[in-house]
Amino acid sequence: MADCTGCEVSFSGNWPLEISLMKWGSKILVYARNNSPNIIIIKRLLVCRQWSSGGRTVNYLREGDFIVGGERVEQGSSQLKWEASAANVVSAEAQAEYIEITGRSRSCELKLS
Repeated sequence: MADCTGCEVSFSGNWPLEISLMKWGSKILVYARNNSPNIIIIKRLLVCRQWSSGGRTVNYLREGDFIVGGERVEQGSSQLKWEASAANVVSAEAQAEYIEITGRSRSCELKLS
């Protein structure tokens, strides 16, 4: 995670959903990583880009805007969620609003012999 404080990086393993940004050529790539043992559903992803002109753009993204996996992020996976132009951008940040699916049913063992 670029430009995060030392404390933020230290805590990142404790976050169920980690959002990271990468610059690749002329694009900004937004990734979501599920550090949780549960499925995570991203309801909205917010990406803010600061322009060299001093302006700012915030994109409010939902399931139809995501590149990989829709709104669902499976356990232990990392997915590219969105890409944007990096032209004239001096900084970018992202946040996600999400639900972690914690409920799980179980059955008793069925002996087959």
